[in-house]
Amino acid sequence: MEPKGDEVGVRLDEGLQERLGAYAGREGITVGEAISALLYVGLEFAERQRTGLKENIEDLQRELGDLKQMVDVLGPAALGTQRILAHWAAQTGGLHVSEDELLAEGRLVAGEEWQGQLAERGLFSPGALAEKLEG
Repeated sequence: MEPKGDEVGVRLDEGLQERLGAYAGREGITVGEAISALLYVGLEFAERQRTGLKENIEDLQRELGDLKQMVDVLGPAALGTQRILAHWAAQTGGLHVSEDELLAEGRLVAGEEWQGQLAERGLFSPGALAEKLEG
């Protein structure tokens, strides 16, 4: 039997049919009315969730843009400061190491400090996370 006009045929498993019949009985409506009402509520919920998800994604994109701008400003400044300090320290001659060695040591210490700060917050950098998964 083909549905007429705006009618829609749906196949439901036995368990769902029983639940639907029980719901319709409790509400004092027909099974068709119960299906319509539940579809309406389900669609409203799904559409709100989709809208909320879209807004969350837009918020995250804005926050990532803000973080990128901060890193674009702070990154070069931090790296430049480290290079200048290594250069000055090497120029004094009191350390008996080359500028490159001093810079490498500074980067190593900075990397360890960064990993420590992330770990304190329960976060891991991509490199540390890869090591943790391999180990």
